[in-house]
Amino acid sequence: METRIRRIYVRLAGLLLAGAVAAPFSSAAIAQSDQELDDIISPDLERREIREAKIDSEDFEFTLYLGGILSVEDFGTDRMIGGSLAYHINEDFFMEAAYAQSTLGESSYERLSGSAPLLTEDERDLSMYNLSLAWNFLPGEIFIGSKFALNSNLYLIGGAGNTNFAGEEHFTYNVGAGVRLLAQDWLALRLDVRDHIFEHEIFGEPLNTNNLSAQLGVSIYF
Repeated sequence: METRIRRIYVRLAGLLLAGAVAAPFSSAAIAQSDQELDDIISPDLERREIREAKIDSEDFEFTLYLGGILSVEDFGTDRMIGGSLAYHINEDFFMEAAYAQSTLGESSYERLSGSAPLLTEDERDLSMYNLSLAWNFLPGEIFIGSKFALNSNLYLIGGAGNTNFAGEEHFTYNVGAGVRLLAQDWLALRLDVRDHIFEHEIFGEPLNTNNLSAQLGVSIYF
């Protein structure tokens, strides 16, 4: 009996010793197999660095017109000042409330006829406000040189509002287009061109007029 127990003990010891010796070789073999598998599966591609678009996630945009001109039909072209507040509904659409002021010059009738002025100085002050909906129809990038690019958005915009001049208020439609360049995630440069369409009777008969404006502004997101 004692002899049998000794034999079993010797066999177990032999098995444990054999496992301990073979373990390093097994790990090495598995590692080599994994490396060969990686070499077969892994594509030989050079990963390029990706920069995230510098578009702020804030929804509100305040724009101050740094320079603007307004051409009122029959009254010439004059400087325009103003600003706007926009709410971005999503990546494609935004709503905007805008306000602007200008001072009109003499009409073509006044200059050619030499008659008495049609409007007083106060009546030549023009102000307008409107509420518009815009569609960002072409987001992309505008390259400045070969290495520098700015995120951009081309948009179409249209809405309605009111124009006050010549002592009267005129219901006004506006349609136009613009481009927005994002210099930082909170700062953008905007160029906007619009046609303000309204009717007046300054010359005695109803006259539907197209009045163009162009404004360059700086926008801040918050």
